[in-house]
Amino acid sequence: MSHAIAVGDLPASTAEFVRGQGRARGLADPLAAVTHGLRTEEETMNRESRGGPTSQRFVVEMLLTPELLIVAHRQSDDADTDPGARVRFHRLDQVEIATDKGSEKAVTARLAMPAKSIPLTSRPLGGAKRATYQLPIAIDPDVQRFRDALAQAVEAARA
Repeated sequence: MSHAIAVGDLPASTAEFVRGQGRARGLADPLAAVTHGLRTEEETMNRESRGGPTSQRFVVEMLLTPELLIVAHRQSDDADTDPGARVRFHRLDQVEIATDKGSEKAVTARLAMPAKSIPLTSRPLGGAKRATYQLPIAIDPDVQRFRDALAQAVEAARA
């Protein structure tokens, strides 16, 4: 499930976590210039041999500024309760959004059924090397608006 969000929709602990990680990377308040946001929530069920099924909840927030793509991952609604919570900051002028270079048939199929992820390559601030990420998303109008805004922002950052 994905939907558009604003900075005010972030849990307070998540917002402070993002700000703190931004400060650690030499950024002023990275949330001050957010223009678009998208939250994806996914719950997965796992079968266990004993005790029955268990579920895990994953939350990914993608926040876009004129200069950065901020991606926050956590397994709960609260960054304080998730020791594995992490945030990555990607400079838009370094982001490459993957596109399908396949046949016309493959492109037509992709347009009819959009991908469930946004593949992008970047070196996050503080990272040692470039990596490709599959940012999870769902198929709905909020997602398409975010994709369009991301593509336009990447293009503008390179201009």
